[in-house]
Amino acid sequence: MRTNESIVFRVEETSDLPIWVQLRNRIAYLIRSGFFKAGEQLPSVRSLAAEAHINYNTVAKAYRDLELSGLIISIRGRGMFVQNGVSEGDAERLAVDALLENCIRQYRAMGMTYQEISEHAQSVIGEFKRKALEAEEEKLSYGTVQPR
Repeated sequence: MRTNESIVFRVEETSDLPIWVQLRNRIAYLIRSGFFKAGEQLPSVRSLAAEAHINYNTVAKAYRDLELSGLIISIRGRGMFVQNGVSEGDAERLAVDALLENCIRQYRAMGMTYQEISEHAQSVIGEFKRKALEAEEEKLSYGTVQPR
């Protein structure tokens, strides 16, 4: 367990997410981004609650949800640990998911609703598809690629 480092967590008062969800998302991000490694012990519920100035039960609920999602495991009498069984493929996907979650948080901080974020993401994906189709058509015009 890290003794000189702490989970940087601050309650976003303007967020429509409950505090326990904000905490869960932050810890999940730290696990997915590699801050916490597989098998590493997480701060105790009491110490994290004191450090973040939030209720003990709020931290316990966030940890319970992380355990149900398979990111952490509770070992009775020892504490909470980052789950070991993450494969390399999962780690890469989880790292990308962490980036996406960060983008969503930044859009929310800009004041966008989840619906607006979803619509914007769909327009960005549409633009990617359009550009890929244009590139495919250009390759076809050179006669070097067979149509799919």
